[in-house]
This record gives sequence, C-alpha cells and structure tokens, in this order.
Amino acid sequence: MIISDPSVLMPESPAIDISEARWAAEYLSLMIAQLDPYSPVSMVLTQARRELTSLAQSASHMQPLRIAA
Repeated sequence: MIISDPSVLMPESPAIDISEARWAAEYLSLMIAQLDPYSPVSMVLTQARRELTSLAQSASHMQPLRIAA
C-alpha cells in the first residue's frame, strides 16, 4: 500500500485555547488552596498551574499554539 499523503498517518495535535489554560490554572489554584502546601499532590498541582500560566502568558505573544499530547 502506497500512501501519497503522509499527513494522514499523524493525527492533528490538539490546540490549546488560552482561555482554557487560564481557567484550568485558576481551578488548580482553588484545589491547591484546599490542600496542605507541602503535600505531594499540592506540589504536582502547583507545577501544573505554573506550566499552564506560562503557556497562557507566552501564547498571548504568539500565534495559535499546538502541543502534542
């Protein structure tokens, strides 16, 4: 079988919506506030919030952002 269009083999990467990233970061902040600040779960959620905040800040200066899952 010969595939003439190799793009069919690679699914499109999901787009990150800046408003979704901001919403998720805010929601993570609410969850983190309910936890012990030194718990492992709190540390993981804090890192995730930092990543989302960074994406939201950098995405406002760039074109639409796509990240492979």
